[in-house]
Formats: sequence, C-alpha cells, structure tokens
Amino acid sequence: MVNDFLKKYQEELISERIQIKEDIDLLESKIKEENKFLALLLESNETYFKEFTPRDINAKNTKKAEEIKEYITGLQSQIDLKNQQIKFYDGRLSEINNLLNYPLNSNNLVNNDKINNDFNMDKDNLIAALNEVKNIVLLDPQRAQIELEKLISNL
Repeated sequence: MVNDFLKKYQEELISERIQIKEDIDLLESKIKEENKFLALLLESNETYFKEFTPRDINAKNTKKAEEIKEYITGLQSQIDLKNQQIKFYDGRLSEINNLLNYPLNSNNLVNNDKINNDFNMDKDNLIAALNEVKNIVLLDPQRAQIELEKLISNL
C-alpha cells in the first residue's frame, strides 16, 4: 500500500521534472533567438560613418537592443529557477528510491504471524509487540501505525 503510493508519487515527480526540462529547453531556444536578433540590431547600428555623425543614427535600434538584453536576463533567471526546481525534484526522487529499495528484514518489522495468530495475547506478548512497533516508528511510521491498528483490533 505504501509502496504503491510512493510509486505513484515517484511517477508524478518524474512527469513534473520532464515538464520542467521541456520548459528549460523552450527558454533556451528563446534566448538563442533573442541573441540572434540582438546581434542583427547591434550589427545594423555599426555603420561606417558613425564616427562622423554628430547624433545617434539608430536610437530606436539601440533602445530595442537594451530591451532585448533585459528580456534575455529575465529568461536566464527563469532558467535558473527551473534548474533549482529540478534539483528539488531530483532530491525527492532520490529519497523515494531509497524508501522503495529499503531492505525489509525481520528486525525492522513486527512479526505479523505472531500478532495475527495470538488473539488471546497476554501482557508479556503485548509489551513485546509494542516494543517492536516502537523500534520501527522512526524507520517506517505508516507501517508502525498499521501494526498498532492490528494490535488494537486483536485485543
């Protein structure tokens, strides 16, 4: 049950990570296009007689070039934010993979057969079962809750 939830969550994180990666690719292509346009604007501003004219020849082009530089800076900051989101998702995916691959052995889990078979548990068995649940609470809280519910229902 918990594994199914973790796998679904993992799939959601992977799809969101893929979407963010596609967004980054789109932003990078926009930056390339804007850089090409900026290069054309700057090239058109460079005329052979610019040094000999008393005023700015292409003030509109210069203003547009500044606007494009600011736009490119904004796009780059968006890419940086998306990269931070990817790092966050990578960390979550790593945690989920660790949880899904966590080796479960008899020391980490309450012995289900013992609890299920002993409907008339005496005080010592109950204390032992509760101690085992206490040991797994930090490692797997959901599993501990399930085991406690089983204990309560068997009393």
